[in-house]
Amino acid sequence: EKERVERVFAIGPAIMMKAVADLTRDKGVKTIVSLNSVMVCGMGMCGACRVTADNETKFTCMDGADFDGHKVDFTLLMERLDTYKAEEKASFARWAELEKSNLQG
Repeated sequence: EKERVERVFAIGPAIMMKAVADLTRDKGVKTIVSLNSVMVCGMGMCGACRVTADNETKFTCMDGADFDGHKVDFTLLMERLDTYKAEEKASFARWAELEKSNLQG
């Protein structure tokens, strides 16, 4: 007798969690995803971590970070994750400069 998988937890890149949710949807397996949205304020006021789940606006910092993977709008999530790419790159470059100067001096 085969054992039935009742629940899957997916944590990782949004595209991977989307793929997992797509695979489990047709099988009727509950799928929980842990979203890694950018969180600026941590209180839901700035909206940076906004995500659409079950056709409702949610805030990862207040309502998550775990959501039903079959209800998350992954297309919108992945678009939003790209919003701060330039700032993230600049921040990392600045951090690397500071680390380098700390190691040298």
